[in-house]
Amino acid sequence: MRQPVWFACGDTGLLLDFSGYGPGLGQVAIPATDRANLTRKARQLGQMMLKKADNGAFRGLTDIVPGLCSVLFHYDPVIITAAELKQIVSLHLEQLDLSQQTSARLWRLPVCYEEAFAPDLKDVVSKANLSPDQVIALHTSRILEVAIMGFLPGLGYLTGVDDALHLPRRSVPRTFVPQGSVGLAMDQTVIYPLNSPGGWNLIGRMPIPLFDQKRENPILFSAGDQVSFYAVNADKYEELAASCVDGNLPICPEQADEAAL
Repeated sequence: MRQPVWFACGDTGLLLDFSGYGPGLGQVAIPATDRANLTRKARQLGQMMLKKADNGAFRGLTDIVPGLCSVLFHYDPVIITAAELKQIVSLHLEQLDLSQQTSARLWRLPVCYEEAFAPDLKDVVSKANLSPDQVIALHTSRILEVAIMGFLPGLGYLTGVDDALHLPRRSVPRTFVPQGSVGLAMDQTVIYPLNSPGGWNLIGRMPIPLFDQKRENPILFSAGDQVSFYAVNADKYEELAASCVDGNLPICPEQADEAAL
């Protein structure tokens, strides 16, 4: 296992990369399971550091941004130096106990994989050398993890996709992707929370908004949540979409089984 590497991010940021990438270290691919564990490690470290800072254990930390296998620390250099922050983070890193995982939520989400909602399904079928039913079966067979949040409000990057569905992004991104579109790229899947540009392979659409300002909690996902998909037809999709008006949320999360990941 490579040792974490520090990178300066401007004059007010430090990135700790658990993948060990860096100048002269090469870009050896990390197995998906190892990458998932490193992402959880980064997330737990970020949560620990934020809690310590909020409790007054040290001053100068202004923001924490967990990433895939990394965590970015923003700091005020007038209050704390980069060397001091590195030392504090390193001490807390030694205290991490990944066996003590916090309880997670499991969201079971409907997806319509019919042609009208899946403009790239045929391309995915061709590239993966699978039938449409096989692609859908693989996409609905796994319990995925919300590794990180980003890009748009409510968008979670879901890891744990079956190896047979690992695909590159589209060579030509779309200027418009409808809200709820379900996309595949690399070893991940996402649900677009808003209409936006995008370059992922679209294989379906999910009717329940990931981001809705009318809900008490506008953002559905949190990093560390688990997600599984099940297929619905177009009629059921429309029924579920209609049930989400005025901030209504027609589903509730379950208690996740940590052993399922």
